[in-house]
Amino acid sequence: MALRVIVAGMGYRGRDWIGTVRADAAFDLVACVEIDDAVRRQASSSLSIPPEKCFRELQDTLDKTKCDAVIVATSAEDHTESCRTALARGIAVLVEKPFTLRLAEAVELVELAAQKGAHLMVAQNYRYMRSHRTAKRVIGEGTLGKVSIVTSQYYRGPHRMAESLSRLHESALWGVGVHHLDALRYVLDQRVVGVAAQSFTAPRSKLSRGASMQALLTFDSGTRGFYSATYESSGHDYFEGGQEFYQRYVGDLATLHVFHRWLVLCGRGRLPRIVRRGARKVTEESVLLRQLERALLHGEEPESSGRDNLQTMGIVEACVRAAAEQRWINPQELLSERE
Repeated sequence: MALRVIVAGMGYRGRDWIGTVRADAAFDLVACVEIDDAVRRQASSSLSIPPEKCFRELQDTLDKTKCDAVIVATSAEDHTESCRTALARGIAVLVEKPFTLRLAEAVELVELAAQKGAHLMVAQNYRYMRSHRTAKRVIGEGTLGKVSIVTSQYYRGPHRMAESLSRLHESALWGVGVHHLDALRYVLDQRVVGVAAQSFTAPRSKLSRGASMQALLTFDSGTRGFYSATYESSGHDYFEGGQEFYQRYVGDLATLHVFHRWLVLCGRGRLPRIVRRGARKVTEESVLLRQLERALLHGEEPESSGRDNLQTMGIVEACVRAAAEQRWINPQELLSERE
């Protein structure tokens, strides 16, 4: 029997999840939720979802529809309440990034899930992109030796953001930074123990505060990292959808360069060589659905669990606080304060 799923949020990301669920025989889309009447009607029509399966409020939907899991793809400000509504009933949740906008709320939801025996996952799909998975494999095999330095940079020009994102301060951090920071700790398999950060917006910019950010990171094995992201760049408008992404992992045996989907390994005293990513057999979202399926059917702890994602939330909150207080912040201390 297919697992019954409700998708909350019928905007851009919610529609992605609706399509992914519908294409997977292991799941059955039983209802959708969208608070915006116009968006709900338009999505219902364009996606051929019967109006009687489209609701305005998640609470009302759960009262009238039996389900095994809820995928929360609402605006970031609503994540906490939607997750709380489903978890309180013991229903599994897969929530889009960012998990929440505050570490305290993320901790609360993880504790609620544990109390109710409900699985809680965060859709950190960037960690499952082939470039990141390949980097993780190369590092795990010891090809680079001990990684001492990692650099990660993201550039994008001004663009029309989702309204919910444009309303947030630190838009670069919440929009894309949370993805890349999660992927960094996943690839390195290390905890971040120190963060120094700054966020800013260029003079005369029409973007919200924090459209650019920079962070220095210290990992628990001694690796040092530099991360930067901006929505105020230019010069690559017709390349990769106007986006530019680059990473460098420096080890004592070799350096790995990641430029979008191209990976180049530079061993000491050896010519550079291309590292193949392999075929993309399934999408990143399908990887997450498989984790959700195994959790529901076999009680398996998801790799991208809410508890695991507390580490990412700790880094993000450390970035916000470090930028505001102009001092180093240890995410592990922030997490300890919430225990």
